[in-house]
Amino acid sequence: MSLPTRLTTDLEALTAALHRRIRLRAESLRAQGRVLELGDVEQLADRMVAALPTVHPLDEPLGPFYDTPGLVAWLGISRQALFDRVRRGTVLACRTSDGHLVYPSLQFGRNGTVRAGVQEAVGAFTRKGVDGWSIGAWLTTPTPVFDGHSAVDYLVVHRSSAAAVGRVADAAASDAAAWAA
Repeated sequence: MSLPTRLTTDLEALTAALHRRIRLRAESLRAQGRVLELGDVEQLADRMVAALPTVHPLDEPLGPFYDTPGLVAWLGISRQALFDRVRRGTVLACRTSDGHLVYPSLQFGRNGTVRAGVQEAVGAFTRKGVDGWSIGAWLTTPTPVFDGHSAVDYLVVHRSSAAAVGRVADAAASDAAAWAA
């Protein structure tokens, strides 16, 4: 089975971009009289791939998901720091039936920060004890509250404007209070 053309093109572009950046870093270090030390190349490759979301059977509509090792590697934080963010409601985690945590990739921007609006919604529900799967369903279910969009899509359509973030945060706080009652 061959890869779709776009994926093949994206993989080739990624490989070329990585090659350029590594070569430039090596040349920059060489100019300083230093050597690029890559260490165990297989471990480095594993860490780089860990930054990519994993495939999971529950990918629709919430996924794809990061697993804990992958997200820790991508964000460059400890497991404890990640779990603290989950506990505080600043990162959405969903517990699988086998007890593992997975993290919907839709909550993260390209730089690893949790998207504005999503973080406020996750926090509102987490403070009321709502589980991650329910929060994820709330974030991804189209509703008249967001003009027929899901909360996440509404934020995207409105480019996470202050008004859109406020509308999502207010709706999340209201629903979280009602669910906890």
